[in-house]
Amino acid sequence: MQPEEGTDVKLVLVDPGGRRIDAGPAEVASGSVRLGRWHVHPVKEANQAFRDTSAHLVKINYDLYVDPGAPVVRWFEIGFVLADSDATVVAALPHGAAESRPATSYQLSRNLEFIPVDNGAAHVHVPPVEGPVHVYGASGDVIRWLHVAPGRAGVRPGSYSAWIVLLTPAGRTEQKFRLAARFETDFADGEDFQPVPKSTEFGISLTGSSRSAAVEAEEHDEPGVGLPRSSPRVFICYAHEGETHKKKVRDFADLLRENGLDPRIDEGQEGPRTEWDHWALREIREADFVAVIASPTCRAVGDGTYRGNDRAGIRSELGVIRNLLQKHPRWASHLLPVVLPGCSVDDIPMFLHPVTMDHYIVEALTETEIEYLLKTIRTTPPWPGWDRS
Repeated sequence: MQPEEGTDVKLVLVDPGGRRIDAGPAEVASGSVRLGRWHVHPVKEANQAFRDTSAHLVKINYDLYVDPGAPVVRWFEIGFVLADSDATVVAALPHGAAESRPATSYQLSRNLEFIPVDNGAAHVHVPPVEGPVHVYGASGDVIRWLHVAPGRAGVRPGSYSAWIVLLTPAGRTEQKFRLAARFETDFADGEDFQPVPKSTEFGISLTGSSRSAAVEAEEHDEPGVGLPRSSPRVFICYAHEGETHKKKVRDFADLLRENGLDPRIDEGQEGPRTEWDHWALREIREADFVAVIASPTCRAVGDGTYRGNDRAGIRSELGVIRNLLQKHPRWASHLLPVVLPGCSVDDIPMFLHPVTMDHYIVEALTETEIEYLLKTIRTTPPWPGWDRS
């Protein structure tokens, strides 16, 4: 399917209280993210380093629709995953901004980077960026844009655009993508709906009448805008203590996300619950940091004093964390015990050394309260990997 035919992903809410193993929770539509027509420009005169490939300058148009009466969207993320391992994204715009940014024009260099220029010589025009926009995609096989509402007033529904430089094997006629969308909303007190991410697949034609005019890359000495730097990935380990605690954890994840980090939390994943355990084990090993959220149940499970056969998720996650820590003691600097409002240091499991090692008390879910945590994440050297530690 071509995106110009109306490819979209629904923004869906579910009531977790109605979750059943056989049928799952009922879904309530809240809006959608819909693709518009893409513009695919063949790129000429790229450097010889790209001689065995074809380069394409692609404009992505998409719209955010919010249904009448639906809750305010605090943030939404749109992402594109390349279906073919031999294709890659080598540059992307907008490239992220912590605050609003004026309109900017760019020219494509022979190194396939975006160079800021005056309007008259530009290949690309990026409209003003409203509020924080974070971009993730350092690996090249996925690119994601996260739009955050300024002041949490709600993200603006309407049209958005982005640009990528797509590199494919020479002669490829179609490129397939997976489109994914995630979002978060504001609910009135007492409402217990949760957003659920959705995705779909589509393809774009790289040849024939669907292509736009060719773009000739220009020689530039100065470096330009390519892919974003890797954002620290933070896996959030927590016990499903109750709806109030879970909401605080979701708000904490949103706060990390709004500050440019890449938090991973089980309630933001697509797929049946039976697949989440495998997802969590993989995410712990792939994360740059693991934030363990203190709570009475987390402490009891971690200390081995919990009585009951439930809490399989937190049991599994803390078991993996404990085993990895015993085998790789230096990994302790990448474990972040976090105390959210309503809990205390006494709720941190003993194997995380709550008295003798750092922990992070967040008295309110504000940027000021997580400054020390953010500083730790941004200044701690990267984990060298499980095979080299």
